[in-house]
Amino acid sequence: MNDAVPMGAHWVRFPRFFGDAMMIHGAIARLRAAGLPLVAWGPAWIVDLFEGSADYLAAVPDPQRKYSPLKAARLLRAHRPASLINFPKSSRPAVAGFLARVPLRLGCGDGGASLLYTQSIPFYKLDTPFVERYRMAVARAFPQWPEPPAFLPFRPRAAAMAEAAERKAALGLGDYVILAPGANCACKRLSVESFGALGARLVAAGITPVILGAGPVDAMLAAQIHARVPRSVDLTNQGGLALSAAWIAGARALIGMDSGLAHIAAGCGIPTVAIFGPTRPRHSAPWGPRVRTPRKEGLACLECMGVVCVVEGNPCMTTLDDDYLWGELQAVLP
Repeated sequence: MNDAVPMGAHWVRFPRFFGDAMMIHGAIARLRAAGLPLVAWGPAWIVDLFEGSADYLAAVPDPQRKYSPLKAARLLRAHRPASLINFPKSSRPAVAGFLARVPLRLGCGDGGASLLYTQSIPFYKLDTPFVERYRMAVARAFPQWPEPPAFLPFRPRAAAMAEAAERKAALGLGDYVILAPGANCACKRLSVESFGALGARLVAAGITPVILGAGPVDAMLAAQIHARVPRSVDLTNQGGLALSAAWIAGARALIGMDSGLAHIAAGCGIPTVAIFGPTRPRHSAPWGPRVRTPRKEGLACLECMGVVCVVEGNPCMTTLDDDYLWGELQAVLP
C-alpha cells in the first residue's frame, strides 16, 4: 500500500495514448476547479505527465503493461476511492472498480459495459467532440460542482518546468515555436518538406523552431527537419512527457497533427495548429481555447479513419500549401 496516495480520493484512469489522456484531463475540469482530491492512475509513461502537477495529489503507475483486474481491484480496495473515472475503452479498470465496489464508477457504457458503471455514456452513439462526451458523464455524476467559468491550463510539475527553463537559458533561446512531426501512424504525418518550410520561415521571423518527439521514427523525422533548418533545436528523446509538456507550456505556439503533443499544447492553453486529414476534427480536435485544425479540403478521402493510406501520395497530408500553413500559424501567434 502506497501511503502517499490519499484515501477516499477520486481516481482518474488514463489510457496509454497521451492525446486521449489530455482530453480526459480536460473533461474533468469541474473536479479540478472544485479542488477535489484526484489520483492519476495508468501506464507509467502517461502518469509521469500528471505526477506532481497542481491538479493531482498522487500518481499511481501500473506495475506492468498487462495487469489482472483482480490485482487492480486489490489496489483500489486498499485506498477506497470515492469514485473511479474510466473513460478509456479498456474493460480491466472497469471490472476492477466493480469488484472493489467503488461507490461511483464513470465510463463508456457501450456493448454492455454499462453494467459495470453507476454512471455511463453510450460513447459510440454520439457525434460530438470526445471531450464533450466525457464531460456529459462527469456533469451527471457531479452536478454539485459547476463547470469553471474560464479555461484551466495544464501545467506539469514544477521540477519539469524548472528543468526546461534551465535548458532554455543554457541554449540561449528566446521565442520559440514547437514543431511536432510525429504521429501514431504515417498517414497522419505532415511532410518533412512542409515542416522544413515552416521552420525556415520561423527562423526568418526571429523565432527558433524546437522539435519535440520520442522514439526512433520521431528522431529520424527531426533529423531530416534539422538538416533543412540548421538553426532549429532538436529535443527528441530528451526526457519524458512532463518535460515535453514544460517545453510546450513555454512556447509561443505548436504546429503538428492529430497527435499527443498537439493535445498537450491545447491543454496548456498555448496557440495550437493541428493539421487533420484521415481523422475527424469534430471528434478528436485538441481541446483548448486557441486551437486551429486546418486540412486539405475537397478531398473525397478525408476522414477515412485508416491507419494506412490507400491513395497514392497520401494527399491529405502531403499536398498542403506552405503559404496556407504559414497563414494558419500566423493566425494563432500572439
